[in-house]
Amino acid sequence: LLAPARSFSVSSLQALTLYNNAFVLHHSGAMARRAEVASTTLEDQVGNAVHLVWLRPPTAGESHDFTDFARAHGLPALCRVLLNSNEFLFIP
Repeated sequence: LLAPARSFSVSSLQALTLYNNAFVLHHSGAMARRAEVASTTLEDQVGNAVHLVWLRPPTAGESHDFTDFARAHGLPALCRVLLNSNEFLFIP
């Protein structure tokens, strides 16, 4: 079978547009609220958000880094980062 392959084409302008897109902002806030309702601790909320986006639990290092990030910038900001991650945007 012949399968087309998409070459890497994300520019910094595309990444910034997606990162600041109203749709992404709205849904990252909704995802953060969903994670907050499901768990009481920030660590569990982060794990919940990662699982929603990546369909896997975060590694210990990811969990630590993401929890620190969420503590400093808020869970909606972390959800926006996750929605703009390569692991979410690109199929290997």
